[in-house]
Amino acid sequence: MPRRLSLLFLAVFAVLGSACSHYRLGTGVERDFESVFIAPVDTNAVMPQSAALLGTQIREAFLRDGRVRVVNTPEEADAILAVKLGTLRREALSRLPSDTGLARTFGLVLDAKATLRDSKGEKTWFADRALRVERQIFTDDGGAVLGAVQQTQAEYAIVPVIGESLAAQVKSAVLDTW
Repeated sequence: MPRRLSLLFLAVFAVLGSACSHYRLGTGVERDFESVFIAPVDTNAVMPQSAALLGTQIREAFLRDGRVRVVNTPEEADAILAVKLGTLRREALSRLPSDTGLARTFGLVLDAKATLRDSKGEKTWFADRALRVERQIFTDDGGAVLGAVQQTQAEYAIVPVIGESLAAQVKSAVLDTW
């Protein structure tokens, strides 16, 4: 009986071991490039104060992922990534009950475009790929002047959150299967 039990365990181990032998970590996608240069974000005057922050967040997203090497100059890179911010729209989502002209909740929509091309300019993987980030901001009941100040402060405070979402979308556009 012990011999049969050990043969059974050996057979189960052999079947499970052979099933796992072909497993590979990662997506299995072969890319045409191993290194990428991330150009400074072109703000198009939408959010000029946030260009450096958004660029840093995009770089950090690629560094954390590790599937490609991020380089400091276009000459070192196999691919060049350019991100251009488009429009930033605000929509009033909820209004004060006492004054319907004053909004308390705003929906922010940031449109951007990304282009990925090789460093020699011979191949473009994608051009002007549309990206969109949507977030909400909230203000208190503070009247027209204070409400406008709070809206501006809320927009500045939401920039890092928008940047994380935009960086994730850019990284996905470049590295994931499309």
